[in-house]
Amino acid sequence: MASKSGRKSTPVNQHLDEAPYRFNFFQAVRLLEQVPNGAGPPRKPVGREHAPRDEAVRFRAFPSHTFPPSEIASLNCGHGTKVPDMVVSFMGMTGPSGVLPHHYTQLVIDRLRFKDHALRDMLDVFNHRATSLFYRAWRKYRFYVEFEREAKQHREDQFTACLYSLIGYGTAHLRQRQELPDEALLNYAGHFAHWPRSAISLELVLSDYFGLDVEIAQFVGQWLYLDVADQSRAPSAGEYEGCNNLLGADVVVGERVWSVENKFRVQLGPLNYAEFQRFSPAGDGLVVLCQLVRSYAGPDYDFDVQPILKAAEVPPLQLAGDGDPACNLGWNTWLSSVPFTNDATDAVFFHEGGPTR
Repeated sequence: MASKSGRKSTPVNQHLDEAPYRFNFFQAVRLLEQVPNGAGPPRKPVGREHAPRDEAVRFRAFPSHTFPPSEIASLNCGHGTKVPDMVVSFMGMTGPSGVLPHHYTQLVIDRLRFKDHALRDMLDVFNHRATSLFYRAWRKYRFYVEFEREAKQHREDQFTACLYSLIGYGTAHLRQRQELPDEALLNYAGHFAHWPRSAISLELVLSDYFGLDVEIAQFVGQWLYLDVADQSRAPSAGEYEGCNNLLGADVVVGERVWSVENKFRVQLGPLNYAEFQRFSPAGDGLVVLCQLVRSYAGPDYDFDVQPILKAAEVPPLQLAGDGDPACNLGWNTWLSSVPFTNDATDAVFFHEGGPTR
């Protein structure tokens, strides 16, 4: 099958079969672990407690004194249900990098000339296990390898489970409740696990996820409405002492107070008009943005979103026609007879940022 460039594309497994010496050892084993076992049962991962005949590949040492041309001397991919057979040159009991004295390698070579494979096969029992454990040790600290393998089996690897616990999503019932993909939070586990959380970290997370300029404006004022029980009342016939009426201590005139302590504003941009529409209530970005902010900031703070539209992108005021986006007062309409010289900063939107599923 030809690619978009017009060149014929060849499956990577075929490249591995035809030229194994071009592949890194670890890369080749990863590919072999993903190859289907024909009509047989799935092959087991290398280096576990399974029998060698059930594993994805069988390792052998390179029976030679010559300088190894590559990490993989040869590979028989074992088409069908046959286990692939890989000859490695970088480790083993015998061979150019063998741990036994060189005369053992020469003894194996001499026996192979007479079609006697007994000594080689016996030593390859140990070669296979040692090479398998070497690969397993490499894979243990390459978390992306375990993630890839477990994802193919629709399972969660241990490292991912630890990251979810660090960011507060350790139990399954807390996940898959937002428009924001849960996996997106794993990339920012370092920010989520750090306390106290800061506006700078939130800026970095949002800027990286959306690819936009983000600034957090702190101490944004808002009116907080008081419950009836918290409002000040003078003494009356039914309430002889009144309520919250001690001057200089708890008197509040009215039913609301101005507060700048618990609200911040997420400023985006300057944006072009398409980006601005994306973060309007009619777009698909506002909910995801607010859910990401809420996941980071928690329930203790209020916030709103201010997408800043570039001055050159401010559209002229006109009624929407067929197929045109709707004109909404306070969202995407500006009344002006001359072009804007400053960016439009008057649109401010809000979403609770809670679960939507």
